Amino acid sequence: MPSQPAETLVPPALLDAWQLEFSIHKPSRLLRRDIELVFRPDLQAEYERHPDGATAGTSLDDFLSSHLLAVPTWQPASLDLSEISDPVNEMRRGLLERFDEWCAAVRPALDPFWSDASCPVEGCAHFGSRTSVIYNELEGLTTLLKYQSVPVGCCGIVLHPSWGRQAYPVTFFTTAPLERLQLAIAAAEQSK
Repeated sequence: MPSQPAETLVPPALLDAWQLEFSIHKPSRLLRRDIELVFRPDLQAEYERHPDGATAGTSLDDFLSSHLLAVPTWQPASLDLSEISDPVNEMRRGLLERFDEWCAAVRPALDPFWSDASCPVEGCAHFGSRTSVIYNELEGLTTLLKYQSVPVGCCGIVLHPSWGRQAYPVTFFTTAPLERLQLAIAAAEQSK
């Protein structure tokens, strides 16, 4: 199989009302396979439901190649999030709550298309059916955005080009058309 690199459809942009930066990408073939394993039950159901999927005779990989979008999000933080402390943990919880609020504003506008996010705490599906496979956020962010990473403990962190270690990333995924996703994001920004 020929390699398919990740493609940036919308470059990073800051949503002022949410204080959340996002970009939109078509994942590479290798990353798409990882995403499919993490979200398998729900992506399989989407493939079987979608008119361009199984009923059209399209392979799952071709369907995901055409429809799967990855939306890395970043939120600025006032603390170095690579540190381990109670204030850092509290800040992470607050940033996750803001991300969840943003998802609550975006996801309904994407129905009936599938959407989910990688859980920043456990690496599994944040909203949908969980599998035993963990999404590697570090690999995803470096593949999609080409940002630098540094080892920290047994893992590593991706450095945001402006905020460095003071940034909270979570990746959102959907099979919604690009235009629909952009409208949902714009509506969420206006409603904040």
